[in-house]
Amino acid sequence: MAEKNKVKIFTDVSDARTIERIIPLLLALLILGAIATGVLEYIESFKLGTHAGFWGRLVDYFLENIWPFWKLFAVILSGLALWGIIYSTLKVNALSVAEKLIYEPFVAGAVFNKAELPIEPKKNKWQKIIEYVNSNNSSDWQLAIIEADAMLDEVLREKGYMGESLGEILKSLTKDELLTLEDAWEAHKMRNTIAHPPADFQLNERETRRIITLFENVFKELGAI
Repeated sequence: MAEKNKVKIFTDVSDARTIERIIPLLLALLILGAIATGVLEYIESFKLGTHAGFWGRLVDYFLENIWPFWKLFAVILSGLALWGIIYSTLKVNALSVAEKLIYEPFVAGAVFNKAELPIEPKKNKWQKIIEYVNSNNSSDWQLAIIEADAMLDEVLREKGYMGESLGEILKSLTKDELLTLEDAWEAHKMRNTIAHPPADFQLNERETRRIITLFENVFKELGAI
């Protein structure tokens, strides 16, 4: 699922670049229509058809039979071009955000609402996790790993990766995208063990610190802490 979402984003970005190429053409059509209308109105102002002769009759024919249709066509063409420019501009702006979500997710979020992707709350969450690790209570050690796993899920989704679960998100990643992918997998597996522990499972402080260190490696690569 995550892979399909990423492919769709890249397709949208490609569409945006196509629209960017169309905008100059629409502008050219709008300007051409305006210029042609202005030139023909200027010619009409001379009342050339009032003169006798071949050219006078030709101008009369043009002004009476062709000019009205041209004016209607020019108005329609100009209106369509203007609508196309406005629509294309809005589409490009929207798709530019999708592109930034791939390469600069925090920057893209900050354009609309800096409060949506704050750095400080992540640090606060991490500090709380460390407090759990330093506790003498084994239940707090388990909570530290569970909270760190939830934090990883949140950070990856903010980076633009999607999936029904953290496991699905991690399956969609490669080491080229996340160098600490193996650390993330090992830490996540421990969280699953805690959620569904075997009968003889016991989590000690040393193992807790080792798992939290794995999470820390991933968060540092992602720029979350």
